[in-house]
Amino acid sequence: MWLDGVLKHLSASGLRLLRICPEAWRRRYILDMKERPGEALVMGSAVHAALAFTHTQKIESHEDLPVTEVVEYFNDAAWPEAVEEDGGLDEIRWDNKPDTVRSDGARVTGAYHSIVSPRVQPIRVEERFEFTIPGVPVPIVGYIDFEEEMDNVDLKTGKSVQKKPDANWRLQGSIYTLYNSKPTHFHSASRAKVPSIATPLEHEQMMVTTGILQREAIENVIRAHAIDIERYYDRYGPDGTWPLSGLVHDYRGGPACDYCGFRKDCPAWKHERG
Repeated sequence: MWLDGVLKHLSASGLRLLRICPEAWRRRYILDMKERPGEALVMGSAVHAALAFTHTQKIESHEDLPVTEVVEYFNDAAWPEAVEEDGGLDEIRWDNKPDTVRSDGARVTGAYHSIVSPRVQPIRVEERFEFTIPGVPVPIVGYIDFEEEMDNVDLKTGKSVQKKPDANWRLQGSIYTLYNSKPTHFHSASRAKVPSIATPLEHEQMMVTTGILQREAIENVIRAHAIDIERYYDRYGPDGTWPLSGLVHDYRGGPACDYCGFRKDCPAWKHERG
């Protein structure tokens, strides 16, 4: 039984965290500790839920819901549900006032639905997938935002628009493509007063695909991550501190530790606590 049976699967987000900081990964996936969520995660979840609301019915109807109805759903259902799922207003790390974040999310939802939704036709929305890779002891599990006949689509929201995938996106897109052999299209939407949106239609680099040889290389990368996990587990155990690599890695364009919900009691930042 691998890792004493404590780990049941791997995911793109988990492998991203492992690459950035094994100690943060240990806390999240071995100890099942929950990070205090940031406002960006809450807003992104609500935007995805509102778009899933319209995309799900479009599978059969082939028609988009009115923009006003989708934005109303964001405000009345998706936003309060996302806040509640992440523990309520007091448990979320806010950089701005909650109402400001909600307004940003509603604006992103409306802009994306107006500009992008009319040119997509989902066949599946937020469906769980699972597959195995030889040499990896547990399956790979994930959710694709929505799948079209010829591609996968993943929407990212952030303070600014991205016009090409970063390393974390490329790994995520490669895993999706390993699963169903479809290219993965990334859509990026900013929280600006007039949201900017980038898709492969405007920026060809926003698409991730893999050929046969690349598939073998990506599988080897994932196998190597599994070996790293086993090595850390064997050396430090589930309760010892794993490498604090977040100190020397960046995330979202800044020091990774600045975005980590475990920082408040991380050994690397003991000096901050006196």
